[in-house]
Amino acid sequence: MTEAHCEDLYKLSQQLQYASSINHFNKTHNGFYDCKMNLFIEAKKIDLTTVLPFEVCLYIMSLLDFKSLLSVPHVSRSWARLFYTDDLWRLRMVEQNWQLKLPKHINLSEEEKSWYHWYKQRYQLEQRWKVGRVASHYLVGHTDSVYCLRFDESKIITGSRDRTIKIWDLHFYQCVSTLEGHQGSVLCLQYNDDMIVSGSSDATVIVWDMKTKQMRGRLHGHSAGISAISFDDNYIVSSSKDRSIRIWCSKTLQPIRIITGHRGPVNSIQLRGNHLVSASSDGLIKLWDVSTGELIREFSGHRHGLACLQYDGKIIVSGSSDKTIRVWDAETGKCTMVLRGHTGIVRALNFDGNKLVSTGYDQSIRVWDLTTGSCLLNFQSVHSNWIFDVRLDKKRIVSASQDRKVLVMDFSHELNTKCLDL
Repeated sequence: MTEAHCEDLYKLSQQLQYASSINHFNKTHNGFYDCKMNLFIEAKKIDLTTVLPFEVCLYIMSLLDFKSLLSVPHVSRSWARLFYTDDLWRLRMVEQNWQLKLPKHINLSEEEKSWYHWYKQRYQLEQRWKVGRVASHYLVGHTDSVYCLRFDESKIITGSRDRTIKIWDLHFYQCVSTLEGHQGSVLCLQYNDDMIVSGSSDATVIVWDMKTKQMRGRLHGHSAGISAISFDDNYIVSSSKDRSIRIWCSKTLQPIRIITGHRGPVNSIQLRGNHLVSASSDGLIKLWDVSTGELIREFSGHRHGLACLQYDGKIIVSGSSDKTIRVWDAETGKCTMVLRGHTGIVRALNFDGNKLVSTGYDQSIRVWDLTTGSCLLNFQSVHSNWIFDVRLDKKRIVSASQDRKVLVMDFSHELNTKCLDL
């Protein structure tokens, strides 16, 4: 690069910094510098974006933060053309490791064909997670406490003390189906595209057909309420207040084995491949080989009983009546992190990537960073009573409460996320 180009580079960087500062001042002083900016550009008699190579200008702009970049289009038309260049925003998407996915048979508007459009949508979504900006929607329909929930992009499925399971349309926030069959409270459930499996205080597990919403079978064997359900293509696993874990064949619904080893009610389980993790009121977490029923490892550290856990194959995150959340290395059994902040039992938790959401009897919903252990968000009193379950994805947090309501906190409200790979 020539000495002249180096000098031009410096001048362009100065212009960018000046434009950013003037734009900020302009916003706070009612446009005082609108004409000043024009005079400044005119006085220079040169637009350095027309002097320097396109790639160099693009590189310089790529070094600016998003807020500073927003000042660029106000400098001149040539700067504005550079600002809206797809290469700039594609590069920034790559740097953030943000990706797009194009659904089949989708028509995009002219705006949606721009990488800037998708960068802006994703950026705003991330900013909302940082400050806790949400649109809240309450689902009302259950006539008693709502104990459990699961959700995906199109629906929420909930179970209640009113003995029903309700399926809600997530786009219109309306109940579209109600399943009846349990003789007691619906305490837990899980589903996939083929079936719903629910557990109840009536000590039975019901397998429902997802398409017809009809009962495929009822599983008997436990002598007390079913506290948790976890299943895959091979196994349906249930845990109970009777201190046992029962394993059934997903295809035939026939019993395979019973696991006993906890000295208290088994309150939570998670099946992952050939491994099963259980958490109990006896204060222990246990890792089992689901195909043999053999105990692989114990995890001890909570001072009181456990209420919930999640296991992704590498780490276990557990919540307890000792008011803490612990993160464990599943391979070594070591506790790697303790999260403190809740003032009551940690009743439910769920993590997705590095974000963890937790809730409990202090009526707060908290979001944590699993890499640092810091509490990112703390939603207080969003329900009027105890919160029994909570889950999250990249766009929303959904919770269920004794107040009979399901709360959807939507971080993506009025954002276009249909092509974002979240």
